[in-house]
Amino acid sequence: MDVILLGLNILIIGGDRREVELYLHLKKIGANVHLYGFEKYPHLENISVSDNLIASIKLSQVIITPLMGIDANGEIYTPYAKEKVYLNEQNILRAINPRTLLIAGHIWPALKEILIQNNILVCETREMDEISVPGAIPTAEGAIQVAMENTESTIHNSNVLVLGYGRCGSILAHTLKALGAEVTVAVRRKKVLSWIEAYKMKPLPLNSLAEEIGKFDIIFNTIPALVLDAEVLYRVKKSTLILDIATSPGGVDFAAAERLHIQAISLPGLPGKVAPKTAANILCKVYPDIIVSSLKRGDKHEPSRD
Repeated sequence: MDVILLGLNILIIGGDRREVELYLHLKKIGANVHLYGFEKYPHLENISVSDNLIASIKLSQVIITPLMGIDANGEIYTPYAKEKVYLNEQNILRAINPRTLLIAGHIWPALKEILIQNNILVCETREMDEISVPGAIPTAEGAIQVAMENTESTIHNSNVLVLGYGRCGSILAHTLKALGAEVTVAVRRKKVLSWIEAYKMKPLPLNSLAEEIGKFDIIFNTIPALVLDAEVLYRVKKSTLILDIATSPGGVDFAAAERLHIQAISLPGLPGKVAPKTAANILCKVYPDIIVSSLKRGDKHEPSRD
């Protein structure tokens, strides 16, 4: 491993078992690593958990936040913390030293602009192929597992709709088809509809969603925009199960689903829940190289993906 990591001060704020495994890996290869926001984590033996966020930030050359991203309110995903953590608080922003590398799955654009203006090196990783493609596999498997746990029928012969055909949507659709489901995939682009048909699945133009939505037993959404609004949900069968695995802000009006007595489940952070070891290995493989390349080049934006 590059000598730049030896003794490098790294702070990991929030996350789940993936970030704990990343902590252990970075520590093993010579970095000086601390965790913040893990007070309720069940296994804290031999783990250095900071209780002073501001002091830890000031000492850090690298700050890592979860793949879940930093939302519009500045909130960091911290399921094991006693209190919520907001990166956009002024005392926190002031504590980040110029030229610090901040790694996040996604940062809300307004906050990202503030960080860049403060001369912080920003790296968003959620859409990087080397992370998102292998991460789509445990996401798809986890979504199917939740579907099996919440339905009384088999996936085989179920009439299933997948919204979106990106990295996760495509893997999910093909996995469902392999299990014997009748799979329909809804997307906007005509070219993608042709590929769906070529793979012997049913293509559905997204603008025709409302007319067809009542046919399905299970609906998986992977589109990070509101596609299942109240008007569309009104046409969904009451027995239909909806699973939203899209990144923030998601694609389901959950309040409307509840009013309509439709079971809709949000599934954030699936890889860290259903396959944490596999998901962590992805981060352990990719993040050290991101840190080395970003700090060497001092890039304020995305690292090279060569």
